[in-house]
Amino acid sequence: MSLDPASLVSYFCALPRHQFVPSGSVPNVWHFSIRHVPLSPPGSILFLVNPPSEYVHVAGPLPEAFHMESLPMRANLITLLLLKAFVSELGNSVQMGRPWEWKTDDAELAGAIGECLRGMGIRDGLDAVGVIDEESGRSDEEHWTKFLAQLEGTVQAHRGPQ
Repeated sequence: MSLDPASLVSYFCALPRHQFVPSGSVPNVWHFSIRHVPLSPPGSILFLVNPPSEYVHVAGPLPEAFHMESLPMRANLITLLLLKAFVSELGNSVQMGRPWEWKTDDAELAGAIGECLRGMGIRDGLDAVGVIDEESGRSDEEHWTKFLAQLEGTVQAHRGPQ
C-alpha cells in the first residue's frame, strides 16, 4: 500500500481506537524500536511488539543512511512507517485500529516523533510517545531475540545446507 502522507494520516485517523486489542484480552499498547538485522545484507528495521500478546510486526527496511540522518528526518520516516503499519492492520486480517498507546526505547526519538504526529494533526494522546521502562526494555529485548532467531532460522532453511 503506497499512500501519500496526507492520505496516510487521513486513513490512520479514521481507524477506530480501543483500549484493548480486538480479542479484548490485552491492552492495545505497542512498543517500537529501531533494530539492526545482522543478516546478509545487513540493515535496520522498525520493530513493533504488543508485549502482553507477544504479537510482532516489522516495517522497513530502513534506508542505509538512516542512522546518519538528522533527528527530525529519522522521526518523520519512523512516524510514516508507524502510521502505515496500523493502516495496513499490522499485516493482520483482523482490524487492529489505532493503538491506545505507543512507547519506544529512545526518549529523544519519542519527543521528535511526537512533534511529527502533532504536525500531521494526530491527537487523542497519540502525539505523546511514551518511553519504556527498564523492565519493559528487557521484555522487548527478549521478543526481539526470539524474532531474530526465527528470522535466522527461516533464512537458513531457504538457503539449504551449506
